[in-house]
Amino acid sequence: MTLQQVLVLPTFVGLALLGIGHSGVTSLRSAISVFQTAPAEPTVRLEDGSILYAELTKTLDAKKAKVGDPVNAVLLADVLAHGKIVARHDAKLLGHVTEAQVHSKDTPESRLGIAFDKVILKGGQEIPFSAVLMALRPAPRLQVESMSTPAPPGTNPASSPQQEQRHYPMPKGPSVPQPASSRDPANRKDIDSIAHTTSNDMALSDIEGLSLDNSADGSNRVVVSLSQTVKLESGVRLELKTGAAKQ
Repeated sequence: MTLQQVLVLPTFVGLALLGIGHSGVTSLRSAISVFQTAPAEPTVRLEDGSILYAELTKTLDAKKAKVGDPVNAVLLADVLAHGKIVARHDAKLLGHVTEAQVHSKDTPESRLGIAFDKVILKGGQEIPFSAVLMALRPAPRLQVESMSTPAPPGTNPASSPQQEQRHYPMPKGPSVPQPASSRDPANRKDIDSIAHTTSNDMALSDIEGLSLDNSADGSNRVVVSLSQTVKLESGVRLELKTGAAKQ
């Protein structure tokens, strides 16, 4: 073998190895690119038939609401799937307004429809879901306890048990409306109107003057009032059932 051949052979070997290395790197990069662009499959989902207990965090008024406006709520209890917690209480619920109709003389039936789209966990993970509104309950009543005036300086309240106790005045009446009695003649007209509605699926809620009826497309339930424009205050409790809506 001549000196020229000895010098040229390593050159060819190096070029061959370089070609193989470049091809391997290209293949590796392609595999990584495919892996990164592949859609990630959701690891968590809510089981159909799960019951969600939630609370509105912002007031909704059919007089001001428009279709597509955001609806915000928070979970009041943990949600389980296959025996494990998938969404803890205080997780956020995000939805939207589906319909809004004010009460008027020409259109006495006011309607407000809402639908929830996803749960947002504390870590930022989102779980999409669909659900039907099953029940409405009023916001918890604020409890105000009586407060006695403080004892004068230098005295021991325990040493004078006969001392007259004064109390600050208590607020008159409950902080939220209470369901009206069906025996009250003033409320009989509204109750009869709801009872004789054409929908067989309308149900009374726990909030005075409001009921639940099927939406126009049958995919959910909407809040209905025959005596006033529907308004759901912040703090109103919702009961939702996940899964396909009744058609």
